Amino acid sequence: MSVNNAETPETALFSFQYPELDGRRKRRRPGSDGAAGKPAIRLSKIRNACNTCRECSGHEPCVRCQQNGQTCEYMPTVSTPQKTPRSTRASKRKSISVPSPAITAISHESRIEDLNACSPTVPAGSSAGSTREVDKSPPDASLQEDQYGHVHGGASEFAFLQFAKQKLASVPSMSIDFCDYPLTAPAGPNVMPPKQIADGLLQTFFNFGLSTSRFIHQPSLTEDYEKLYDPASIAELGTDRLALIYMVMALGSHYSTLHNMWCGYSASVQFYQMANQQLQKGTSRISIASLQSRLLITHYLLNHSRMHEAWSIFGVVVRHAQALGLHRRSARAPTNLIVLETRKRLFWAIYIHDRILSSIFGRPCALHDGDIDQEEVTLANDVDITAATCRSSPRDTFCSAAALFHYSRLARILGMILQQLYGPESRRHSIQELHNMAATFEIKLSTWKDNLPTYLDYTKLPTSALSIMTQRQTCTLKLTFSHASLLLYRPFILYSLEASVDDAPNFQGWIKRCHDKSIDAANTIVAEGKYLAQRGLFSRVFYLVTYLQFAAIGTLFMYCHLWPNASEARNTAEEARMAFPSGVEGDLVGQRYVEVLNELSKLTSLPSMDMAGGDFEGVQLNDLAFDCESVPVDLAGPWSNLFFGPTMFDEYLGFDMDEARM
Repeated sequence: MSVNNAETPETALFSFQYPELDGRRKRRRPGSDGAAGKPAIRLSKIRNACNTCRECSGHEPCVRCQQNGQTCEYMPTVSTPQKTPRSTRASKRKSISVPSPAITAISHESRIEDLNACSPTVPAGSSAGSTREVDKSPPDASLQEDQYGHVHGGASEFAFLQFAKQKLASVPSMSIDFCDYPLTAPAGPNVMPPKQIADGLLQTFFNFGLSTSRFIHQPSLTEDYEKLYDPASIAELGTDRLALIYMVMALGSHYSTLHNMWCGYSASVQFYQMANQQLQKGTSRISIASLQSRLLITHYLLNHSRMHEAWSIFGVVVRHAQALGLHRRSARAPTNLIVLETRKRLFWAIYIHDRILSSIFGRPCALHDGDIDQEEVTLANDVDITAATCRSSPRDTFCSAAALFHYSRLARILGMILQQLYGPESRRHSIQELHNMAATFEIKLSTWKDNLPTYLDYTKLPTSALSIMTQRQTCTLKLTFSHASLLLYRPFILYSLEASVDDAPNFQGWIKRCHDKSIDAANTIVAEGKYLAQRGLFSRVFYLVTYLQFAAIGTLFMYCHLWPNASEARNTAEEARMAFPSGVEGDLVGQRYVEVLNELSKLTSLPSMDMAGGDFEGVQLNDLAFDCESVPVDLAGPWSNLFFGPTMFDEYLGFDMDEARM
């Protein structure tokens, strides 16, 4: 057939469609093909938030709506056949009592209603397993949010006060909101101080600022600092080394007892801004000096009421440290021992900050022990470390690096406590297992304290016999040890409210010990704060001292509310609270601590209410008896993130709690 005689096919015209629209139109719902014998299944759209708050926790009723007093419209997942209506489930929860209520509502009245209904009863003719209903509170109900959406977890003092408030339904709502406050720099251009004043700032930094976490090699920094005041050598300094020098001067000015245009709390802001400008000029290349600068910035911001920005900056510090491989042991033979020791000291200083910030905010640690094989720091003074040699200090001879060595070991124990007693891992353990772990941590803390060198043993040496640097080091170690002890024992204080007083006394000795140890730790922190105040050192320049003092006083107040007969603890708390404002004058976060403590003092001075008909007023601690294997505990309420997991008592309840939530 010739081409001329061939039939020309018709040209079909199609309208243009965007690929994504075309693909969307081709999707078909299951059952829409009309095939016989295949009934249509209508799927509901999955929504992770209700129309009211748009930030539901994934449970009904959503916590955010409860807090705001709004009607929750949360639709959890794809609809399933014959799902029990929400109203039916709500009626069941009202008609069937539970072992212990999850007190998650914020209003005072709702908590009282929950407490009045907490007595476990079993209807006649029904089995215990069939009548127990699982509490529908969200697993993370204990996570407290401030008005800015910042989360504070179980280890945070703010969260602890909220836990205690929720357990003690007589305590009204208490605000935990606090924000970052602006830094106010002195007016005028940035001017470097005279050499004599700058020398004093450097000396103050090494003797007083971060004296426990010494991660800067003093001779190397001094050499760079001298170049800063030498016009012929200043060009040798890069932006990262300049930033480090400025941050050292910023903290030296921060800790200085002098007050002029270069020394003092406010004057330090100009050095901080100069360091920031140098870091912004630098390239994306990460160096040890830039990492040291950013860690100092984190510490500086914590001391200047910018805790949330410090948290964010510290996240960058951790990532940069991992990028430099500081968490790993060096696989090659070192060519410069100064660099090798600096890497080790810098990493363990970051590790310590990670554990401390995690305990303050109640948030997960950024560094995990399973990823770390870095060596511990060498016990050598800075002057004994050169590029070619590193001479260790003899045992029981003063070494400036010993504090960092023992501080990092203490931070490891603190991290274990946070992970095992406050993290999701705790949900896989029974209460008996948690008790055993707590006893193990107690032994670790005791062993750590026994292994302190003589010049750091704060239990034996009088403070007057120590140098300024050693005083700072022993103070930091003592406060951190007490803080770790407080986090170890404090959760069991509130556990005593969750138990029946008529059960076997298996757990009584441990609970009594936890009460005593918690109060001892709080008293130690308060006493140290009082000593610092007498010497004029309890001030806003020490963010950790301020926070730990706040945590200790708050713990004492809550303990007094639990046990009204503990008059000595209340007197200690009130005395410390009255002295607290003078130590935080000018510190906006510290003043927020004062407001919370003043509010807490008033609230806890109210008469204790009848807890679920148990009449705890006047009950002595020795009268309480606990059986850690048979006592029902509120597992899905405010304690779920503190360390009790919602699956802990599956065997006791007789069914799988996760399946019951479906």
